[in-house]
Amino acid sequence: MKNELTLADCPQVLQDRVKKSQQSIEGTIFSVQKWDSTPYKDKSVVVSTYRVFVQFGYEVAIFKSTKTVGGCSLDDDVTINIVNAAEIEVIARQAKWIGDDLRRFLNDIPT
Repeated sequence: MKNELTLADCPQVLQDRVKKSQQSIEGTIFSVQKWDSTPYKDKSVVVSTYRVFVQFGYEVAIFKSTKTVGGCSLDDDVTINIVNAAEIEVIARQAKWIGDDLRRFLNDIPT
């Protein structure tokens, strides 16, 4: 399940990393999301994945961190993926299903 939230709703380690990056390069946060999943046999274990999307000019940085009920060795780790406008264009034009869905979404064509 996806939830939209603010940066203040994210784990502190993720907030700190995003704020630190914005000190050196001004960026605009355009989406903060939390996705909950139950990937284990024990459905009481909930993994919450937080993503913060920040635009820096023609690049988009996606900061990601997880929190797990009961803790996990990957909790409190922040990963960053960066794509630029040219890479987004390649994905939109050449990734079969992603490109088709993206064009449909942008053209507001009903599915």
